[in-house]
Amino acid sequence: MRIRIHRLLREGMGMTALRLGLIGGLGLLVSSLGAAGCSGDGESVARANTQGAARPASGPEALKVSEAALAKNPITTAPVTRIRIAPDLQVVGSVSYNQNHYALVGPLVSGRVSRLLAGLGDVVRAGQVLAELESSEIGQAQAAYLSAKARATAARANLKRESDLAEKKISSLREQEMAEAQSISEEAELRAAIERLHAYGLNETDIAALDREGRDRRGASGLGGKVPLRAPIRGTVVARHITLGQAVERATDAFKIIDLSQLWVLLDIYEKDLQRVYVGQKVELRTETYPGEVFHARVAHVSPLIDEKTRTANILIEFDNPKGKLRPGQFVAAKLLGDRRQAAVEVLAVPRRAVSSVEGKNVLFIRTPDGFQRRLVEIGLSDGEHVEVKKGIEAGELVAIDGAFLLKSELLR
Repeated sequence: MRIRIHRLLREGMGMTALRLGLIGGLGLLVSSLGAAGCSGDGESVARANTQGAARPASGPEALKVSEAALAKNPITTAPVTRIRIAPDLQVVGSVSYNQNHYALVGPLVSGRVSRLLAGLGDVVRAGQVLAELESSEIGQAQAAYLSAKARATAARANLKRESDLAEKKISSLREQEMAEAQSISEEAELRAAIERLHAYGLNETDIAALDREGRDRRGASGLGGKVPLRAPIRGTVVARHITLGQAVERATDAFKIIDLSQLWVLLDIYEKDLQRVYVGQKVELRTETYPGEVFHARVAHVSPLIDEKTRTANILIEFDNPKGKLRPGQFVAAKLLGDRRQAAVEVLAVPRRAVSSVEGKNVLFIRTPDGFQRRLVEIGLSDGEHVEVKKGIEAGELVAIDGAFLLKSELLR
């Protein structure tokens, strides 16, 4: 019995040692596998990080275009250079009439409107009669003119007669001198009468017609006292403030005429931008009324004064409007084109059409031995032809210009 118990104890201890050995072995195996696994994962992460660092998320992408595509859409390039850039200046302005091509027409004497010959919207020529007035004051001036002319004519004839008699010793020198003085006086009265008619608005043609009427005895008693209202410029009648039979006073604004073929655009420029504006500067005008159409103009005047409240100066732009598309009161977008001669600093720049927009970012396509490479860039100032590149390129690199859209389409494919 004792021998059997001893054997069982010895066998139990052996089984326990075996179990402990197996457990220890498994532990070592798990530890080795764990260590190996951890070492493998670390190398993978490091290798992935190393690859990520070698190629940023926004890094360059090589682009190759087939020969067939290039033959159909050739890609031209230009070098990155340092040039002077004067940026464009864009502001909103309003169209106004040109005050040099604008006229208010009204009577220079009181009277009554007897005829109306032009209405609202009519296009009239310079010198065209717009209306006719009857005035007693004009009638008196016309009569005074005819009387002065008759006296001057008689005085000239008397002077000639006295001069002939004096030459023949029939009349005295004193009588000749008196006739000459009388003639000079009457000529002065005649000139005064003519100037008075001019001041009332009659021209040489009207006075000549008055002479013909004065020579006709049948019309001598009814000169009519009529005076025409004439257009001083060619243009469009944009307002008429008189009606037929209306009694009007001196200096009444009867007609307003504007030549719409010559207009102004008025701008307000902040004082910080005034150094970029000068007389003669080219301007491009655009309006929502004619989308896509550009009207070309020039700066005609830069005000020397700055408004103390708005800190702006008035700029006047003059432009031709032969087709009458733009109208006074209309809003326009004005782009004052920069002039490189006005720029003081050279910058790194590329042609404006070389810059593409991909996913909201500015991109250039750089020529490489294997094709083209996309390059994210930071742009700055811009003029009508070039744009400054602050970051992303070096001087001398070749950038795609015409045909860059083909590269963009390959990139987005």
